[in-house]
Amino acid sequence: MSIETAAAITRIFGPCRIVQWNARDPNLLHELLLMGCDAHAVGEGACEHPRWISRGSDARVPPKPVAVVEIAAANDTLVLIETITAQDELQSLFLIGPGVAGLRAPLENRLFARGWRRHPASLATSDYERMQDDVLPRHAVYQRIPAEAASRWPVETLLGERNLHMDMLRESGSRADAHVVRYALAASLVRPGDTVLDCACGLGYGSAVIAATSQAAQIIGVDVDAKAVAYANANYGGPNLRFETGDASRLQHLADASVDLIVSMETIEHVENWTAVAKEFARVLKPDGRLVASVPDRWSDETGSDPNPYHHHVFDWAKLREGLVEDFVVEARYTQTAPGGFKWQQAARRLVRVPLDSDVEGEWILVVASANPFARAEELRESFRHPAFADALSASGAAVLDFGGCYDNPWLYRTLVQVGERLDDAAVLGRLASWVADNARPDSADRGAALCVAGYRILERRRAQAAGELIGRIESYCRSTRHTTNPHVQRWRISLAFLAGCLCELSGTLDDALKWFSFAAELDWRSFSPILTTKTIAAAFHAARISLAFGDETGARSFFRIGFETALEAARSNPGDFAGSVDSPIPFGLVELAEVMDMGGQCAVAIATLPLWRRAPGAFWSRVDTRRFGLLAWNQALERENAYLRGQLQNVCVR
Repeated sequence: MSIETAAAITRIFGPCRIVQWNARDPNLLHELLLMGCDAHAVGEGACEHPRWISRGSDARVPPKPVAVVEIAAANDTLVLIETITAQDELQSLFLIGPGVAGLRAPLENRLFARGWRRHPASLATSDYERMQDDVLPRHAVYQRIPAEAASRWPVETLLGERNLHMDMLRESGSRADAHVVRYALAASLVRPGDTVLDCACGLGYGSAVIAATSQAAQIIGVDVDAKAVAYANANYGGPNLRFETGDASRLQHLADASVDLIVSMETIEHVENWTAVAKEFARVLKPDGRLVASVPDRWSDETGSDPNPYHHHVFDWAKLREGLVEDFVVEARYTQTAPGGFKWQQAARRLVRVPLDSDVEGEWILVVASANPFARAEELRESFRHPAFADALSASGAAVLDFGGCYDNPWLYRTLVQVGERLDDAAVLGRLASWVADNARPDSADRGAALCVAGYRILERRRAQAAGELIGRIESYCRSTRHTTNPHVQRWRISLAFLAGCLCELSGTLDDALKWFSFAAELDWRSFSPILTTKTIAAAFHAARISLAFGDETGARSFFRIGFETALEAARSNPGDFAGSVDSPIPFGLVELAEVMDMGGQCAVAIATLPLWRRAPGAFWSRVDTRRFGLLAWNQALERENAYLRGQLQNVCVR
């Protein structure tokens, strides 16, 4: 467990200056040192390690900003925590709790009273359902509040105004956990370089969670209450996190299309014209932006009204969705419960994604919705700037990053194409891809991207009967773009030719698959980037594999050679085309070139061991790692199958 704990510590603090207290052995100390931490351990007994300090000895414990404490059930643990948190140099506290009952609330309340709060990165969505009010979680993390802010706003003062505002990082228990984990979920949807607006941010704790756990470039918290904004700036403000006074329905200080992600938790039930607020959100969001929002789920009394005097609306899923669909693409829905809720006092902690059309009920609804990527797309086209890659494009001019110059609607790139950032619901993504494929210019990069997304949907769902029509559309696209000078169109020509080969395999027309793979392997990747050779090498490898299935060893060797030689040529390419510059690097460039080298290496292995194929084909294929060759759909299907089998096993265990 020491390796896991050391990894958890460095995920929050990075390699840091740290003291481990109540150490039982040197194992965690070893792991922290190996992870680059300036670490000491204080424990009972002697240990032959220069960084081990025996408790009670005369040796001085060096002052460091981070302390790790292994919790014991004895009362002296609380005394130790009170002692070390009194040290001015200590800024963060990481507790390793073995599940001692009755400890969480008294320990946290003591810390909060002494000017501490939960660390903004302390609660991940995966932790939420396992948490309990009276049991300290396995890893609990706390942070000292700036001294001036702690003095100005003691926790007792906050509790007196709790019905209006509360800093949930300074409160223990299920309701605070529920509020914090929503922001942890929102933070998981932040894309690198995003500008994030936390609208109706209250005391700012949620903005702090996003700042501590995401790659946002800047976070802006807005609230109508000037006192709350003053608290938020004093407690959480920083270089990339600021708080401003403003009204959710009139965000005049924010320009059109200036925000990448809006987070607004339990806001719109507080305003009379909530659809006007939704339209204001749509105005300030970029066309590839997102909204993450929460509302109470059907909080009403016998009259049908919400008994909370500050709430103007009773929401269910249908009402929320209907009010958003005019300006947003609704892509995900979550339901949340917690003990002590308005409706269910004994409900367990639960935050789970549910189908968009499911009939479920919870304490709260959370929705994830993308901005309409076509609204204002043409008028805003010239202002397109990819938040994560703009500087690298400016420095290198690399075609691989030139979305604004190569797409009719560059706002589609993050919404439709970029893996890990695009629409998260497969069905919604599929509908968007179908619309773009039908309506984009026939020879545009937009249509090529949409056809590719649609094709992988067919592969993922194993819809062999739909392959033929899509292959025909790919053939038409490749024919109409054969003289293209647009590097992103060339990218999609190669990707689609490879995809067509996969679709032919799915439908059983292996002769056609061989032709498509051979075509893709020979297409020119140079106008785009050497990292596009992941597709041409994969195509060559697939062609070799089919050749061997046909018994054509000579043809297979020829295709393996194409893959090997392509990797060598890619390695000799201009670094600016895939890596950018030292000052403004393309962050994924070297990673993907490494994949190119790995794929070329597998082709080299295949060439070197091809004689083995004649006598022991199974032994030959065991030497070659076939997972490297663009088998995305196969890998996804395997993951789905494994998840299904785990679910079946879980059901058996429950019975």
